[in-house]
Amino acid sequence: MVEPVKAGKTKPDARSAAGRDRLLLVAMKLFAEQGFDSVTVRDISSAANVSVGLINHHFRSKDGLRKAVDDYFINRTGAAIERALEASDSLDPELLGEFQRKWIIRYQDEWPEFVSYFRRAIVEASPWGQSLLKRYHDSIRRMIDRLDADGRLKPDVDRVWLPVIYMFVLMGPIVMDPFIKSIYGHSTYEPHMWSRFQKAFTSVIWEGIGKPARKK
Repeated sequence: MVEPVKAGKTKPDARSAAGRDRLLLVAMKLFAEQGFDSVTVRDISSAANVSVGLINHHFRSKDGLRKAVDDYFINRTGAAIERALEASDSLDPELLGEFQRKWIIRYQDEWPEFVSYFRRAIVEASPWGQSLLKRYHDSIRRMIDRLDADGRLKPDVDRVWLPVIYMFVLMGPIVMDPFIKSIYGHSTYEPHMWSRFQKAFTSVIWEGIGKPARKK
């Protein structure tokens, strides 16, 4: 997790600390907290301890930086979808739950920024939010199309609404995580909680839409 820089302390060098990824996470954090329109390139350069010129050199503009942040987000979440399928060809809830537990541990330092950024995209009716949501939808759509082409979906499943249903379920914890934490005493994104959520989700949805994997 990228911590805010405290007054009176020397800011870490973003280039030596984590380079480009850290710069993207700093931008992601500020966009999530303040909204895209309220953040300036100078705000980002100050928080990341890099020059405005360096950001402009790599990303051309604030819009270019926002696109790079979106790419980073989609690549991370899209990879989770792809690798989850690879982790369990049978879509077994236990195997998928264990995969998701390990995945959230691997990215737990970045995940608070991911959740905050996506929450802002959901609630903010802005062009960049709409664009990010569409790209997330498209990554899920590709997953479902691949399963469909492999004969893994039941014939009567509504292919149009299925990606949206997936999004409803996966985005619910992003919006409701503070509420969930107040009830259960744990964030949805603690490894054991995320694993249980994924197992429950997989069991419920694949009971309704899925067909067993074809034997090889």
